[in-house]
Amino acid sequence: MAKRKSKSKRGSKKSQSQVFTAATCQVWTPQVEREYYKRLGCHIATVARPLSPRKNSKDTWGRNDPTRITCSQLDELHRAAQRDYPWLIGVELFDPSDYFPEDIAAIPDVAMSDACEEEEDPGCLTVANTSNETKICFVTVFDVDVCDVNGQTLTGGTTSDSTATRKCTTFIVLCPRHTFVHMCSLRPGQYLASNVPLESWAQVEIKSDVQPLSRHLEIDDEHPYLMHFPFVCDKGSDVMSPDEDERAYFCSQSEHGQLTHYFAGNHHAIDFACPMGTMLHSPVDGTVVQVNDTGGGEGHEVSGIAATNMFQWNSIMLRVDDDQSPLFVELVHIQTKSCVVKCGDKVRRGQLICRSGSVGFSPEPHVHMAAYRSAENAAATVRFRFKRRAGRASEETGESSRAFVAMAGGWYTSSGLVSEETDANK
Repeated sequence: MAKRKSKSKRGSKKSQSQVFTAATCQVWTPQVEREYYKRLGCHIATVARPLSPRKNSKDTWGRNDPTRITCSQLDELHRAAQRDYPWLIGVELFDPSDYFPEDIAAIPDVAMSDACEEEEDPGCLTVANTSNETKICFVTVFDVDVCDVNGQTLTGGTTSDSTATRKCTTFIVLCPRHTFVHMCSLRPGQYLASNVPLESWAQVEIKSDVQPLSRHLEIDDEHPYLMHFPFVCDKGSDVMSPDEDERAYFCSQSEHGQLTHYFAGNHHAIDFACPMGTMLHSPVDGTVVQVNDTGGGEGHEVSGIAATNMFQWNSIMLRVDDDQSPLFVELVHIQTKSCVVKCGDKVRRGQLICRSGSVGFSPEPHVHMAAYRSAENAAATVRFRFKRRAGRASEETGESSRAFVAMAGGWYTSSGLVSEETDANK
């Protein structure tokens, strides 16, 4: 990072995380969701939040400018970040007056500073947003251990391709405008290959994907078409027989999820965790319009939590047979070479089309399901519901509507939410 004229202090280490109540099934809260993905090596900090300047108030630079974050706003944001994300080293305001003009353009999206024993500074890895817009940042550190603000080693995960599996740790930061987010430091005492001591961030491989946040402009947009639950073969009946055994699947991320469902193109998407090779059935009566199951787009299969996996998924897209209200449905992360249908094929609800996998940016095996009103690359998602089959789940939970929306933290069958995972999978 370019040198500043003066050094700013970082955040307090004493703040504790706070749990917020969320209107989702069971006890799924924002903190629980972050803990869920933390165990898989993904550390989430949705630092950006609505911060409206007071009318006619002057900002840090003494000018009326609503695009700036004021000192009081930064203090509020800093306190909230240290409370909600206690592993962060700190959050800091980017003030152009702290920099020489020629250095500002050279500030990278992801910056590194090495430890300095004289100043008792452990150094850190930083997301730097010097723009006027919120950015979503995926940053992956490979092959080494990194520490939180208290020097504790952060949980890592893995990423793999056709040749190897590597240890890595990934940070997902929703970074406000004009803000530095200091994420982690290197764990002292590490050695690289050939017994070379790790002394600098320059010795570490880091990959990132940083882009402006494209928010969904119609978050309540919902399509009336009712989907078939994709894990169930259609047997021609909307009622479960008493002796029918149906597995329940955990919804690990739903609308506006904190792992990846930030954008207009995936805001309403639903993720179900499921074993590799789980049979997936068509959720609609329609036509296959796109098949990509060759291994992720680059000719080799990738999986895991590396930021470089972000756009390397397998998928299949279907167009619903409904001329009055266009709808396209996509299943993502499917198993390589598992599709049993091809472009142009007609499919019916409940027909086997492919198997689940973990290709692309995928902390664990799962299927990502999303619906759109068009097949354009920039299309925004639309909320969808599953058609409920009468049976055990609806009786246990008291749900009686003919359709349901899957929400993160719940276990689901084609009959809807089940009270506990063991009830359906015993």
